[in-house]
Amino acid sequence: MRTTHLSSAMLGCSLSMSALAWNDVTTSYDTYTQPLFLHAYTETVQYSASSSAPLLAANADNELKENPLPLHLSGSSEKDWDYLLGQSYTILGLSVATVGLMTLLPESVTNWDEEDRNLSNLGKKWWDNVSAGPVWDEDAHYLNYIMHPYFGGVYYTAARHSGFNEWESFLYSATMSTFFWEYGVEAFAEVPSIQDIIVTPLFGAAVGEWMYQTEADITANGGEVMGSEKLGNISLFLLNPVGHIHYWMTNWWEGDTEVSFTYTPWFGNTEAANFALDAGANYDSAFIGLQVRLDLN
Repeated sequence: MRTTHLSSAMLGCSLSMSALAWNDVTTSYDTYTQPLFLHAYTETVQYSASSSAPLLAANADNELKENPLPLHLSGSSEKDWDYLLGQSYTILGLSVATVGLMTLLPESVTNWDEEDRNLSNLGKKWWDNVSAGPVWDEDAHYLNYIMHPYFGGVYYTAARHSGFNEWESFLYSATMSTFFWEYGVEAFAEVPSIQDIIVTPLFGAAVGEWMYQTEADITANGGEVMGSEKLGNISLFLLNPVGHIHYWMTNWWEGDTEVSFTYTPWFGNTEAANFALDAGANYDSAFIGLQVRLDLN
């Protein structure tokens, strides 16, 4: 729906498999570096060649060893629940940031009126929207039939890179698009959409598998598209934005990350609560907050 359009813009501004088909050990090694406008620091990735998965590279003795490509450029050889959970947290963080930003944008951009922007009584608004849906929305066709399949594909590739097969990745995409987005984040502002519930996971699975295989082709080509490393970097990012952002963020800190929800206004801080109430703030019994704790090493 409308919020998805802005989500795509945010992912672009924030600024990629099942076994890859490679040539044999006669293939040379290429290196590409992600441009600084896509990355806060310079990252060098070495591509290599082999005919089997997981990705393999030939060492000086012509013996095969596991390729060091990160998971967002390759994929786990077995189900990696921790990696999928980490990517899900990244999706959650991006979604919360998107909704927060949308409350600051003009109505001409978001189509949210003052009632939609009012963050008080969120619980009631969510329940009213969920109870009223799903409905046949009147969003633009490119939103319903281009952007939603794309984001369904983004969910799908997150599971594929975590070692899950096509059917399991479809189920993950359907769960995220329906319960996390339509009946979760977006339902705080809009009534769930019939088209989005069907189109996002169904078309998203087809789009997602194409995205996943296209990543393989680009990576096998040394990270280049039309002979350009920059086009290759941009393409890989767009084909797997969540994987790239998750990789960058987890490399910025190497400590533990804890994410938790709270249903207590002012996050249970008694002093802050007393200060707010004394200042005339209304106590909102329906409250949902997100706390993120980063343990930097």
